[in-house]
Amino acid sequence: MSIASRKLFSDKNYLIVDDFAEMRAVLKTVLRSLGASNIEQASDGEEALLIMRKTRYDVVLCDYNLGSGKDGQQVLEEARYRNLIGVDSIFIMVTAENTREMVMGAVEYTPDSYLKKPVTKELLETRLTRLFQRKGDLKAVSRALLAKDYSLALVELDKLISSRPKNLPELVKLKAEICLNSNRYDKALSIYDQALRNRELPWAYLGKGQVLYKQKKYQQALEVFQYLLTQERHLVVAYDWLAKTQIALKDFHSAENTLATAVQMSPRGVKRQQQLGELALNNNNTELAETAFQRAVQLSRHSILRHPSQFAGLAKSKSANHKHDEAEKAIRDLGRAFVSTPETQFYAATATAAVQYNQGNIEAAAESLQAADHLLHQLGESSSPSLGLELAKAHAQAGNQDKANQLLQTLIANNHDDDEFVNEVLQFCSDAEGSTEMDQKIREGRQEVIRTNNNGVRLIQQGRFDEAIDLLQQAAEEMNGNKTINLNAAKALIIKMENHGPNPDEVQSVRRYIDRVTQMAPDDWRLNDINTRLRKLTQQLF
Repeated sequence: MSIASRKLFSDKNYLIVDDFAEMRAVLKTVLRSLGASNIEQASDGEEALLIMRKTRYDVVLCDYNLGSGKDGQQVLEEARYRNLIGVDSIFIMVTAENTREMVMGAVEYTPDSYLKKPVTKELLETRLTRLFQRKGDLKAVSRALLAKDYSLALVELDKLISSRPKNLPELVKLKAEICLNSNRYDKALSIYDQALRNRELPWAYLGKGQVLYKQKKYQQALEVFQYLLTQERHLVVAYDWLAKTQIALKDFHSAENTLATAVQMSPRGVKRQQQLGELALNNNNTELAETAFQRAVQLSRHSILRHPSQFAGLAKSKSANHKHDEAEKAIRDLGRAFVSTPETQFYAATATAAVQYNQGNIEAAAESLQAADHLLHQLGESSSPSLGLELAKAHAQAGNQDKANQLLQTLIANNHDDDEFVNEVLQFCSDAEGSTEMDQKIREGRQEVIRTNNNGVRLIQQGRFDEAIDLLQQAAEEMNGNKTINLNAAKALIIKMENHGPNPDEVQSVRRYIDRVTQMAPDDWRLNDINTRLRKLTQQLF
Protein backbone atom coordinates (compact mmCIF):
# COMPACT_ATOMS: atom_id res chain seq x y z
CA MET A 1 0.00 0.00 0.00
CA SER A 2 1.46 3.36 -1.05
CA ILE A 3 2.19 6.25 1.33
CA ALA A 4 -0.43 8.37 -0.48
CA SER A 5 -3.05 5.66 -0.02
CA ARG A 6 -2.27 5.32 3.69
CA LYS A 7 -2.58 9.12 4.09
CA LEU A 8 -5.97 8.99 2.36
CA PHE A 9 -7.15 6.65 5.10
CA SER A 10 -5.24 8.16 8.02
CA ASP A 11 -6.82 11.63 8.07
CA LYS A 12 -10.43 10.39 8.43
CA ASN A 13 -12.65 9.75 11.46
CA TYR A 14 -14.34 6.31 11.55
CA LEU A 15 -17.27 4.87 13.49
CA ILE A 16 -17.88 1.11 13.63
CA VAL A 17 -21.39 0.04 14.69
CA ASP A 18 -21.92 -3.66 15.43
CA ASP A 19 -23.51 -5.57 18.31
CA PHE A 20 -20.75 -8.22 18.28
CA ALA A 21 -17.46 -7.17 19.87
CA GLU A 22 -15.57 -9.68 17.73
CA MET A 23 -16.83 -8.10 14.51
CA ARG A 24 -16.00 -4.62 15.75
CA ALA A 25 -12.48 -5.83 16.52
CA VAL A 26 -12.10 -7.36 13.05
CA LEU A 27 -13.20 -4.16 11.28
CA LYS A 28 -10.99 -2.04 13.52
CA THR A 29 -7.99 -4.22 12.70
CA VAL A 30 -8.71 -3.98 8.97
CA LEU A 31 -9.03 -0.19 9.14
CA ARG A 32 -5.80 0.12 11.11
CA SER A 33 -3.99 -1.98 8.51
CA LEU A 34 -5.15 0.57 5.92
CA GLY A 35 -3.70 3.46 7.91
CA ALA A 36 -6.74 4.59 9.91
CA SER A 37 -6.13 5.74 13.48
CA ASN A 38 -9.21 7.74 14.59
CA ILE A 39 -11.68 4.89 15.15
CA GLU A 40 -14.65 4.88 17.52
CA GLN A 41 -17.07 2.02 18.22
CA ALA A 42 -20.72 1.58 19.18
CA SER A 43 -22.48 -1.65 20.16
CA ASP A 44 -26.03 -0.65 19.25
CA GLY A 45 -28.04 1.93 17.32
CA GLU A 46 -28.82 4.24 20.24
CA GLU A 47 -25.16 4.42 21.27
CA ALA A 48 -24.17 5.09 17.65
CA LEU A 49 -26.56 8.02 17.34
CA LEU A 50 -25.48 9.43 20.70
CA ILE A 51 -21.84 9.37 19.55
CA MET A 52 -22.77 10.85 16.16
CA ARG A 53 -24.49 13.79 17.87
CA LYS A 54 -21.15 14.70 19.46
CA THR A 55 -18.79 14.00 16.55
CA ARG A 56 -19.20 14.14 12.77
CA TYR A 57 -17.61 11.09 11.16
CA ASP A 58 -16.11 10.78 7.70
CA VAL A 59 -16.95 7.06 7.54
CA VAL A 60 -19.60 5.01 9.35
CA LEU A 61 -19.48 1.21 9.00
CA CYS A 62 -22.82 0.01 10.37
CA ASP A 63 -24.12 -3.52 10.71
CA TYR A 64 -27.72 -3.97 9.58
CA ASN A 65 -28.80 -6.35 12.34
CA LEU A 66 -27.97 -4.74 15.69
CA GLY A 67 -29.99 -7.01 17.96
CA SER A 68 -32.86 -5.52 19.96
CA GLY A 69 -33.57 -1.85 19.34
CA LYS A 70 -32.74 0.12 16.22
CA ASP A 71 -31.39 -1.69 13.18
CA GLY A 72 -28.87 -0.26 10.71
CA GLN A 73 -31.58 1.12 8.44
CA GLN A 74 -33.08 3.05 11.34
CA VAL A 75 -29.67 4.38 12.36
CA LEU A 76 -29.15 5.72 8.82
CA GLU A 77 -32.73 7.01 8.71
CA GLU A 78 -32.29 9.00 11.95
CA ALA A 79 -28.78 10.17 11.09
CA ARG A 80 -30.13 11.72 7.88
CA TYR A 81 -33.23 13.09 9.64
CA ARG A 82 -31.10 14.81 12.31
CA ASN A 83 -28.38 15.92 9.84
CA LEU A 84 -25.74 13.91 11.70
CA ILE A 85 -24.11 12.96 8.40
CA GLY A 86 -23.55 15.27 5.47
CA VAL A 87 -22.89 14.95 1.76
CA ASP A 88 -19.20 14.54 2.58
CA SER A 89 -19.83 11.56 4.90
CA ILE A 90 -19.68 7.89 3.89
CA PHE A 91 -22.21 5.46 5.36
CA ILE A 92 -21.64 1.79 4.54
CA MET A 93 -24.19 -0.84 5.51
CA VAL A 94 -22.56 -4.13 6.53
CA THR A 95 -24.60 -7.31 6.92
CA ALA A 96 -24.59 -11.07 6.84
CA GLU A 97 -28.19 -11.05 5.59
CA ASN A 98 -29.30 -10.77 2.00
CA THR A 99 -33.08 -11.09 2.12
CA ARG A 100 -34.94 -9.06 -0.49
CA GLU A 101 -36.90 -7.14 2.16
CA MET A 102 -33.75 -6.16 4.03
CA VAL A 103 -31.80 -5.18 0.90
CA MET A 104 -34.65 -3.10 -0.54
CA GLY A 105 -35.23 -1.39 2.81
CA ALA A 106 -31.55 -0.57 3.29
CA VAL A 107 -31.00 0.62 -0.28
CA GLU A 108 -34.01 2.96 -0.03
CA TYR A 109 -32.22 5.09 2.53
CA THR A 110 -29.29 5.38 0.12
CA PRO A 111 -26.25 4.22 2.04
CA ASP A 112 -23.14 5.01 0.06
CA SER A 113 -22.33 1.33 -0.21
CA TYR A 114 -23.49 -2.09 0.91
CA LEU A 115 -21.06 -4.82 2.00
CA LYS A 116 -21.78 -8.45 2.79
CA LYS A 117 -19.85 -10.18 5.55
CA PRO A 118 -17.14 -11.30 5.80
CA VAL A 119 -15.48 -8.00 4.88
CA THR A 120 -11.93 -8.44 3.59
CA LYS A 121 -9.17 -5.85 3.66
CA GLU A 122 -8.98 -5.80 -0.14
CA LEU A 123 -12.71 -5.25 -0.58
CA LEU A 124 -12.90 -2.50 2.05
CA GLU A 125 -9.84 -0.74 0.65
CA THR A 126 -11.24 -0.79 -2.89
CA ARG A 127 -14.71 0.36 -1.82
CA LEU A 128 -13.52 3.16 0.45
CA THR A 129 -10.95 4.43 -2.05
CA ARG A 130 -13.67 4.73 -4.67
CA LEU A 131 -15.97 6.50 -2.20
CA PHE A 132 -13.24 8.90 -1.07
CA GLN A 133 -12.84 9.91 -4.73
CA ARG A 134 -16.61 10.44 -5.05
CA LYS A 135 -16.88 12.43 -1.82
CA GLY A 136 -13.63 14.34 -2.13
CA ASP A 137 -13.55 18.04 -1.22
CA LEU A 138 -17.23 18.23 -0.21
CA LYS A 139 -16.68 19.52 3.33
CA ALA A 140 -17.34 23.16 2.44
CA VAL A 141 -20.50 22.17 0.57
CA SER A 142 -21.64 20.06 3.51
CA ARG A 143 -21.11 22.93 5.98
CA ALA A 144 -23.15 25.27 3.80
CA LEU A 145 -25.97 22.76 3.51
CA LEU A 146 -25.97 22.19 7.25
CA ALA A 147 -26.41 25.96 7.69
CA LYS A 148 -29.21 25.92 5.07
CA ASP A 149 -27.10 28.36 3.01
CA TYR A 150 -27.95 26.91 -0.40
CA SER A 151 -26.47 29.81 -2.33
CA LEU A 152 -23.07 29.25 -0.71
CA ALA A 153 -23.36 25.50 -1.26
CA LEU A 154 -23.88 26.11 -4.99
CA VAL A 155 -20.93 28.51 -5.13
CA GLU A 156 -18.68 25.89 -3.49
CA LEU A 157 -19.97 23.19 -5.83
CA ASP A 158 -19.33 25.33 -8.91
CA LYS A 159 -15.72 25.76 -7.79
CA LEU A 160 -15.32 21.98 -7.70
CA ILE A 161 -17.18 21.42 -10.98
CA SER A 162 -15.02 23.97 -12.83
CA SER A 163 -11.96 21.77 -12.34
CA ARG A 164 -13.77 18.83 -14.03
CA PRO A 165 -12.73 16.18 -11.45
CA LYS A 166 -13.26 12.43 -11.75
CA ASN A 167 -16.40 12.65 -9.62
CA LEU A 168 -17.98 15.28 -11.92
CA PRO A 169 -21.23 13.29 -12.46
CA GLU A 170 -21.74 13.05 -8.68
CA LEU A 171 -21.18 16.79 -8.28
CA VAL A 172 -23.62 17.65 -11.08
CA LYS A 173 -26.26 15.38 -9.54
CA LEU A 174 -25.75 17.02 -6.13
CA LYS A 175 -26.02 20.49 -7.68
CA ALA A 176 -29.34 19.56 -9.29
CA GLU A 177 -30.66 18.23 -5.95
CA ILE A 178 -29.67 21.44 -4.15
CA CYS A 179 -31.39 23.54 -6.82
CA LEU A 180 -34.50 21.37 -6.51
CA ASN A 181 -34.56 21.56 -2.69
CA SER A 182 -34.10 25.35 -2.71
CA ASN A 183 -36.89 25.93 -5.26
CA ARG A 184 -34.54 26.88 -8.10
CA TYR A 185 -36.70 24.82 -10.41
CA ASP A 186 -35.65 26.24 -13.77
CA LYS A 187 -31.98 25.72 -12.96
CA ALA A 188 -32.60 22.19 -11.71
CA LEU A 189 -34.60 21.31 -14.83
CA SER A 190 -31.82 22.64 -17.04
CA ILE A 191 -29.29 20.37 -15.28
CA TYR A 192 -31.53 17.31 -15.55
CA ASP A 193 -32.27 17.94 -19.23
CA GLN A 194 -28.58 18.43 -20.00
CA ALA A 195 -27.74 15.14 -18.27
CA LEU A 196 -30.44 13.32 -20.26
CA ARG A 197 -29.09 14.61 -23.57
CA ASN A 198 -25.98 12.50 -23.09
CA ARG A 199 -27.57 9.29 -21.78
CA GLU A 200 -30.68 7.91 -20.04
CA LEU A 201 -30.00 8.37 -16.34
CA PRO A 202 -32.63 7.23 -13.81
CA TRP A 203 -31.66 9.94 -11.29
CA ALA A 204 -32.11 12.63 -13.93
CA TYR A 205 -35.56 11.36 -14.92
CA LEU A 206 -36.53 11.17 -11.25
CA GLY A 207 -35.34 14.73 -10.64
CA LYS A 208 -37.02 16.05 -13.78
CA GLY A 209 -40.32 14.50 -12.72
CA GLN A 210 -40.01 16.11 -9.29
CA VAL A 211 -39.37 19.54 -10.83
CA LEU A 212 -42.42 19.20 -13.09
CA TYR A 213 -44.50 18.17 -10.07
CA LYS A 214 -43.29 21.18 -8.09
CA GLN A 215 -44.15 23.41 -11.06
CA LYS A 216 -47.68 21.90 -11.03
CA LYS A 217 -47.16 20.39 -14.48
CA TYR A 218 -48.75 17.21 -13.21
CA GLN A 219 -49.54 15.50 -16.52
CA GLN A 220 -45.95 15.95 -17.72
CA ALA A 221 -44.63 14.71 -14.38
CA LEU A 222 -46.91 11.67 -14.61
CA GLU A 223 -45.51 10.76 -18.04
CA VAL A 224 -41.91 11.10 -16.80
CA PHE A 225 -42.48 8.86 -13.75
CA GLN A 226 -44.40 6.29 -15.80
CA TYR A 227 -41.61 6.15 -18.38
CA LEU A 228 -38.94 5.89 -15.68
CA LEU A 229 -40.72 2.90 -14.14
CA THR A 230 -40.81 1.11 -17.50
CA GLN A 231 -37.01 1.37 -17.47
CA GLU A 232 -36.35 0.94 -13.71
CA ARG A 233 -39.28 -0.97 -12.26
CA HIS A 234 -37.49 -1.55 -8.92
CA LEU A 235 -36.85 2.16 -8.27
CA VAL A 236 -39.25 2.39 -5.33
CA VAL A 237 -38.97 6.15 -4.79
CA ALA A 238 -40.35 6.66 -8.30
CA TYR A 239 -43.56 4.91 -7.20
CA ASP A 240 -43.86 7.41 -4.34
CA TRP A 241 -43.65 10.34 -6.73
CA LEU A 242 -45.98 8.70 -9.23
CA ALA A 243 -48.55 8.29 -6.44
CA LYS A 244 -48.17 11.95 -5.40
CA THR A 245 -48.75 12.99 -9.00
CA GLN A 246 -51.79 10.74 -9.34
CA ILE A 247 -53.23 12.31 -6.19
CA ALA A 248 -52.65 15.78 -7.64
CA LEU A 249 -54.57 14.62 -10.73
CA LYS A 250 -57.36 13.28 -8.46
CA ASP A 251 -56.73 9.70 -9.57
CA PHE A 252 -56.88 8.44 -6.01
CA HIS A 253 -57.49 4.76 -6.72
CA SER A 254 -54.53 4.59 -9.11
CA ALA A 255 -52.41 6.26 -6.43
CA GLU A 256 -53.51 3.60 -3.95
CA ASN A 257 -52.56 0.84 -6.40
CA THR A 258 -49.18 2.49 -7.03
CA LEU A 259 -48.34 2.63 -3.32
CA ALA A 260 -49.63 -0.91 -2.81
CA THR A 261 -47.16 -2.07 -5.47
CA ALA A 262 -44.36 -0.14 -3.80
CA VAL A 263 -44.95 -1.65 -0.34
CA GLN A 264 -44.95 -5.14 -1.86
CA MET A 265 -41.51 -4.43 -3.32
CA SER A 266 -40.13 -2.68 -0.24
CA PRO A 267 -42.34 -3.25 2.79
CA ARG A 268 -40.10 -1.68 5.45
CA GLY A 269 -40.79 1.99 4.59
CA VAL A 270 -42.69 3.48 7.55
CA LYS A 271 -43.80 6.65 5.77
CA ARG A 272 -44.98 4.74 2.70
CA GLN A 273 -47.01 2.31 4.78
CA GLN A 274 -48.65 5.21 6.60
CA GLN A 275 -49.37 7.09 3.36
CA LEU A 276 -50.94 3.96 1.91
CA GLY A 277 -53.06 3.59 5.06
CA GLU A 278 -54.30 7.17 4.86
CA LEU A 279 -55.04 6.94 1.15
CA ALA A 280 -56.82 3.60 1.47
CA LEU A 281 -58.87 4.82 4.44
CA ASN A 282 -60.00 7.87 2.49
CA ASN A 283 -60.83 5.56 -0.45
CA ASN A 284 -62.94 3.43 1.93
CA ASN A 285 -60.61 0.45 1.39
CA THR A 286 -60.62 -0.13 5.13
CA GLU A 287 -59.04 -3.59 5.11
CA LEU A 288 -55.98 -2.39 3.19
CA ALA A 289 -55.84 0.68 5.45
CA GLU A 290 -55.79 -1.50 8.56
CA THR A 291 -53.01 -3.69 7.17
CA ALA A 292 -50.90 -0.68 6.19
CA PHE A 293 -51.34 1.16 9.50
CA GLN A 294 -50.61 -2.05 11.44
CA ARG A 295 -47.37 -2.44 9.50
CA ALA A 296 -46.45 1.22 10.05
CA VAL A 297 -46.95 0.86 13.83
CA GLN A 298 -44.83 -2.30 13.93
CA LEU A 299 -42.03 -0.93 11.75
CA SER A 300 -41.79 2.39 13.57
CA ARG A 301 -41.19 0.86 17.00
CA HIS A 302 -37.53 1.95 17.07
CA SER A 303 -37.75 4.57 14.31
CA ILE A 304 -37.44 8.36 14.45
CA LEU A 305 -40.54 8.33 12.22
CA ARG A 306 -42.76 6.83 14.95
CA HIS A 307 -45.79 9.10 15.32
CA PRO A 308 -49.13 9.06 17.16
CA SER A 309 -50.98 9.51 13.84
CA GLN A 310 -50.00 5.92 12.95
CA PHE A 311 -51.82 4.59 16.03
CA ALA A 312 -54.78 6.90 15.41
CA GLY A 313 -55.00 5.67 11.82
CA LEU A 314 -54.88 2.07 12.99
CA ALA A 315 -57.65 2.72 15.51
CA LYS A 316 -59.86 4.39 12.91
CA SER A 317 -59.35 1.66 10.32
CA LYS A 318 -59.99 -1.13 12.84
CA SER A 319 -63.16 0.61 13.98
CA ALA A 320 -64.27 1.02 10.36
CA ASN A 321 -63.84 -2.77 10.08
CA HIS A 322 -66.10 -3.20 13.16
CA LYS A 323 -63.18 -4.20 15.41
CA HIS A 324 -64.02 -1.63 18.04
CA ASP A 325 -62.31 -3.41 20.95
CA GLU A 326 -59.08 -3.63 18.96
CA ALA A 327 -59.48 0.01 17.96
CA GLU A 328 -59.73 1.04 21.61
CA LYS A 329 -56.62 -1.03 22.36
CA ALA A 330 -54.74 0.87 19.62
CA ILE A 331 -55.69 4.14 21.34
CA ARG A 332 -54.44 2.79 24.68
CA ASP A 333 -51.23 1.70 22.96
CA LEU A 334 -50.87 5.26 21.66
CA GLY A 335 -51.01 6.53 25.23
CA ARG A 336 -48.36 4.04 26.35
CA ALA A 337 -46.03 4.59 23.36
CA PHE A 338 -45.71 8.38 23.68
CA VAL A 339 -45.16 10.94 26.41
CA SER A 340 -48.44 12.70 27.20
CA THR A 341 -48.35 15.99 25.26
CA PRO A 342 -51.15 18.10 23.74
CA GLU A 343 -50.32 16.54 20.35
CA THR A 344 -50.56 12.92 21.51
CA GLN A 345 -53.72 13.74 23.49
CA PHE A 346 -55.14 15.36 20.36
CA TYR A 347 -54.64 12.24 18.22
CA ALA A 348 -56.10 10.08 20.98
CA ALA A 349 -59.14 12.38 21.15
CA THR A 350 -59.83 12.39 17.37
CA ALA A 351 -59.38 8.61 17.18
CA THR A 352 -61.67 8.14 20.18
CA ALA A 353 -64.29 10.37 18.55
CA ALA A 354 -64.19 8.24 15.38
CA VAL A 355 -64.50 4.96 17.31
CA GLN A 356 -67.33 6.28 19.47
CA TYR A 357 -69.20 7.63 16.46
CA ASN A 358 -68.88 4.28 14.67
CA GLN A 359 -70.44 2.61 17.71
CA GLY A 360 -73.32 5.08 17.81
CA ASN A 361 -72.13 6.88 20.95
CA ILE A 362 -72.88 10.34 19.55
CA GLU A 363 -72.67 12.28 22.83
CA ALA A 364 -69.37 10.68 23.79
CA ALA A 365 -68.01 11.37 20.30
CA ALA A 366 -69.02 15.03 20.64
CA GLU A 367 -67.17 15.29 23.97
CA SER A 368 -64.02 13.82 22.40
CA LEU A 369 -64.29 16.27 19.50
CA GLN A 370 -64.64 19.16 21.94
CA ALA A 371 -61.48 17.98 23.71
CA ALA A 372 -59.67 17.80 20.34
CA ASP A 373 -60.82 21.35 19.47
CA HIS A 374 -59.43 22.61 22.79
CA LEU A 375 -56.11 20.78 22.33
CA LEU A 376 -55.59 22.14 18.80
CA HIS A 377 -56.28 25.65 20.09
CA GLN A 378 -53.75 24.99 22.86
CA LEU A 379 -51.12 23.94 20.32
CA GLY A 380 -51.62 27.24 18.47
CA GLU A 381 -50.22 28.46 15.18
CA SER A 382 -47.05 26.37 15.48
CA SER A 383 -49.00 23.13 15.07
CA SER A 384 -48.69 21.02 11.94
CA PRO A 385 -51.44 21.52 9.32
CA SER A 386 -51.93 17.75 9.46
CA LEU A 387 -53.58 18.19 12.86
CA GLY A 388 -56.09 20.62 11.42
CA LEU A 389 -56.91 18.19 8.61
CA GLU A 390 -57.29 15.37 11.16
CA LEU A 391 -59.79 17.47 13.11
CA ALA A 392 -61.68 18.44 9.95
CA LYS A 393 -62.05 14.76 9.07
CA ALA A 394 -63.34 14.00 12.57
CA HIS A 395 -65.93 16.79 12.37
CA ALA A 396 -67.03 15.69 8.90
CA GLN A 397 -67.54 12.12 10.12
CA ALA A 398 -69.67 13.41 12.99
CA GLY A 399 -71.82 15.41 10.55
CA ASN A 400 -70.39 18.81 11.50
CA GLN A 401 -69.77 19.76 7.87
CA ASP A 402 -69.82 23.54 8.42
CA LYS A 403 -67.14 23.23 11.10
CA ALA A 404 -65.10 20.93 8.84
CA ASN A 405 -65.39 23.36 5.91
CA GLN A 406 -64.32 26.28 8.09
CA LEU A 407 -61.24 24.37 9.24
CA LEU A 408 -60.36 23.37 5.68
CA GLN A 409 -60.60 26.94 4.36
CA THR A 410 -58.32 28.19 7.16
CA LEU A 411 -55.85 25.39 6.44
CA ILE A 412 -55.72 26.27 2.75
CA ALA A 413 -55.26 29.98 3.53
CA ASN A 414 -52.30 29.16 5.81
CA ASN A 415 -50.72 26.54 3.52
CA HIS A 416 -51.65 27.71 0.03
CA ASP A 417 -48.21 26.93 -1.43
CA ASP A 418 -47.78 23.48 0.14
CA ASP A 419 -48.90 21.48 -2.89
CA GLU A 420 -48.79 18.08 -1.24
CA PHE A 421 -50.90 19.24 1.68
CA VAL A 422 -53.40 21.02 -0.57
CA ASN A 423 -53.73 17.82 -2.59
CA GLU A 424 -54.40 15.89 0.64
CA VAL A 425 -57.21 18.33 1.44
CA LEU A 426 -58.67 18.06 -2.04
CA GLN A 427 -58.48 14.27 -1.81
CA PHE A 428 -60.47 14.33 1.42
CA CYS A 429 -62.99 16.76 -0.07
CA SER A 430 -63.52 14.52 -3.10
CA ASP A 431 -65.26 11.98 -0.87
CA ALA A 432 -67.06 14.44 1.39
CA GLU A 433 -70.63 15.69 1.23
CA GLY A 434 -70.94 18.67 -1.15
CA SER A 435 -67.46 17.91 -2.48
CA THR A 436 -67.79 19.92 -5.69
CA GLU A 437 -68.87 23.09 -3.91
CA MET A 438 -66.19 22.70 -1.22
CA ASP A 439 -63.52 21.99 -3.82
CA GLN A 440 -64.44 25.23 -5.61
CA LYS A 441 -64.37 27.26 -2.39
CA ILE A 442 -60.94 25.89 -1.53
CA ARG A 443 -59.55 26.66 -4.97
CA GLU A 444 -60.99 30.20 -4.86
CA GLY A 445 -59.54 30.73 -1.37
CA ARG A 446 -56.16 29.53 -2.52
CA GLN A 447 -56.18 31.83 -5.54
CA GLU A 448 -57.08 34.80 -3.31
CA VAL A 449 -54.06 34.13 -1.08
CA ILE A 450 -51.82 33.77 -4.15
CA ARG A 451 -53.10 37.10 -5.53
CA THR A 452 -52.46 38.87 -2.21
CA ASN A 453 -48.94 37.46 -2.00
CA ASN A 454 -48.15 38.26 -5.64
CA ASN A 455 -49.42 41.83 -5.24
CA GLY A 456 -47.15 42.28 -2.23
CA VAL A 457 -44.15 40.95 -4.15
CA ARG A 458 -44.99 43.23 -7.11
CA LEU A 459 -45.14 46.29 -4.85
CA ILE A 460 -41.74 45.37 -3.36
CA GLN A 461 -40.22 45.06 -6.84
CA GLN A 462 -41.63 48.49 -7.74
CA GLY A 463 -40.04 50.02 -4.63
CA ARG A 464 -43.45 50.84 -3.10
CA PHE A 465 -42.35 49.49 0.27
CA ASP A 466 -44.94 51.10 2.54
CA GLU A 467 -47.82 49.82 0.40
CA ALA A 468 -46.27 46.35 0.27
CA ILE A 469 -45.71 46.35 4.03
CA ASP A 470 -49.29 47.44 4.77
CA LEU A 471 -50.73 44.77 2.45
CA LEU A 472 -48.52 41.92 3.67
CA GLN A 473 -48.71 42.82 7.36
CA GLN A 474 -52.51 42.82 7.22
CA ALA A 475 -52.44 39.47 5.42
CA ALA A 476 -49.95 38.08 7.96
CA GLU A 477 -52.28 38.99 10.83
CA GLU A 478 -55.26 37.41 9.07
CA MET A 479 -53.26 34.30 8.10
CA ASN A 480 -50.69 34.10 10.89
CA GLY A 481 -50.01 30.46 10.05
CA ASN A 482 -49.02 31.19 6.42
CA LYS A 483 -45.25 30.83 6.16
CA THR A 484 -44.89 32.54 2.76
CA ILE A 485 -47.00 35.57 3.70
CA ASN A 486 -45.09 36.03 6.97
CA LEU A 487 -41.71 35.70 5.26
CA ASN A 488 -42.68 38.16 2.53
CA ALA A 489 -43.90 40.65 5.16
CA ALA A 490 -40.48 40.29 6.81
CA LYS A 491 -38.74 40.63 3.46
CA ALA A 492 -40.63 43.82 2.58
CA LEU A 493 -39.53 45.41 5.87
CA ILE A 494 -35.93 44.26 5.36
CA ILE A 495 -35.71 45.65 1.82
CA LYS A 496 -37.14 48.96 3.00
CA MET A 497 -34.56 49.16 5.80
CA GLU A 498 -31.75 48.15 3.42
CA ASN A 499 -32.73 51.13 1.26
CA HIS A 500 -33.61 53.70 3.96
CA GLY A 501 -31.80 52.52 7.08
CA PRO A 502 -32.81 50.25 9.99
CA ASN A 503 -35.61 51.11 12.40
CA PRO A 504 -35.85 49.40 15.83
CA ASP A 505 -39.63 48.91 15.62
CA GLU A 506 -39.41 47.45 12.13
CA VAL A 507 -36.57 45.16 13.24
CA GLN A 508 -38.83 43.85 16.00
CA SER A 509 -41.64 43.26 13.49
CA VAL A 510 -39.28 41.26 11.29
CA ARG A 511 -38.21 39.16 14.28
CA ARG A 512 -41.85 38.45 15.10
CA TYR A 513 -42.51 37.14 11.58
CA ILE A 514 -39.31 35.09 11.60
CA ASP A 515 -40.21 33.59 14.99
CA ARG A 516 -43.62 32.56 13.67
CA VAL A 517 -42.12 30.73 10.72
CA THR A 518 -39.34 29.21 12.83
CA GLN A 519 -41.95 27.71 15.16
CA MET A 520 -43.91 26.26 12.25
CA ALA A 521 -41.02 25.19 9.99
CA PRO A 522 -37.53 25.56 11.54
CA ASP A 523 -35.95 23.98 8.45
CA ASP A 524 -37.58 26.32 5.91
CA TRP A 525 -34.87 27.03 3.34
CA ARG A 526 -35.84 30.72 3.12
CA LEU A 527 -35.05 31.54 6.75
CA ASN A 528 -31.27 31.60 6.34
CA ASP A 529 -31.25 34.49 3.86
CA ILE A 530 -33.71 36.60 5.88
CA ASN A 531 -31.85 35.97 9.17
CA THR A 532 -28.53 36.89 7.56
CA ARG A 533 -29.88 40.15 6.19
CA LEU A 534 -31.56 41.00 9.51
CA ARG A 535 -28.29 40.46 11.41
CA LYS A 536 -26.54 42.98 9.14
CA LEU A 537 -29.27 45.56 9.71
CA THR A 538 -29.26 44.98 13.48
CA GLN A 539 -25.51 45.61 13.62
CA GLN A 540 -26.09 49.06 12.11
CA LEU A 541 -28.27 50.04 15.09
CA PHE A 542 -25.33 49.81 17.50
